[in-house]
Amino acid sequence: MAGLKRPVLQDGGLKDLNDALHNLHRRAGQPSTRDLARRIGSEVASKSRVYDAFSSDRLPSWGLIQVLAEALCASVPSSDFAAEEQKLHSLWLAATGANRDHSPPSEVPAAQTFPSESNEPLSVLALRIEWARPSDLNVSNRRAVRYIVTEALLDIGYDESGPHRRDMSAGSVISVDARREDPSLTIATVLSSLEDSLARSGVPGGYQGSTLRVLAHLGPYARPAAPDAAAQAVAELNELWRYEHTQRLFDNAQSVCSILAAPLLDLNRYDPFEVDWVHATIPLFRVDRGPQDLGDYKVWVSTCGAPPDGFPPF
Repeated sequence: MAGLKRPVLQDGGLKDLNDALHNLHRRAGQPSTRDLARRIGSEVASKSRVYDAFSSDRLPSWGLIQVLAEALCASVPSSDFAAEEQKLHSLWLAATGANRDHSPPSEVPAAQTFPSESNEPLSVLALRIEWARPSDLNVSNRRAVRYIVTEALLDIGYDESGPHRRDMSAGSVISVDARREDPSLTIATVLSSLEDSLARSGVPGGYQGSTLRVLAHLGPYARPAAPDAAAQAVAELNELWRYEHTQRLFDNAQSVCSILAAPLLDLNRYDPFEVDWVHATIPLFRVDRGPQDLGDYKVWVSTCGAPPDGFPPF
């Protein structure tokens, strides 16, 4: 088929990105938008959204560019997807800077930072959202979590991409300023958005029946906080995630199972689901300077009915 329509763009980062994407499309044999949507999964992106990536004058999300590049490279003999991905990502970063603040790509921040809005200590809401069993899911469904997270970010008033978001193969980590609004409201909105996205997936029980796990942390809990409080809060979140005790608390009978830091759930004001919430604790240890008991991290855990045996008291 003929090449896709090119938008009228001024010279700059967005045009360079669009040219590179069209070039890759040409080398892949110029597949139709319908074919590309089928390859990446219609639940990930519709053919109209694929068309916009090539023909709109708006900057596509990086997640969409990434899955399109993978689908196109599969049709290019001897292609190097990693090299194509790196090239497109560099161009996308440049286009992001050009569209937003005219700064060169080298000035795009690598970590989330927050302006000082008050004299309050900086508090960061960090969330990790990930499939419980990513190895059981096909590639399209593992990618789909990026779009589920995008919807949640838009619902709480954040851009779909930026230093507040870091994607992984089967999930995402986001970090936002907890002083911007009541973090209990932010959490309730995120959880409701995740449930809504799964309900609209068209797949009974969600994506192949897999559970989406959510761990929400309000940090940093270490004092004094590091200069980059967001990075410190994310590091604490990931450490909590790795604890075997944390993984045992997740109730995989739910489509979305959540573990929230104790201050993040206000059932009198925001109750996003018809589920039960139980108190639990996660024992914290430090081993880099020898075994050290740091006390208990208090959390709320969502359950369907009675909690699993062995739940520790709050």
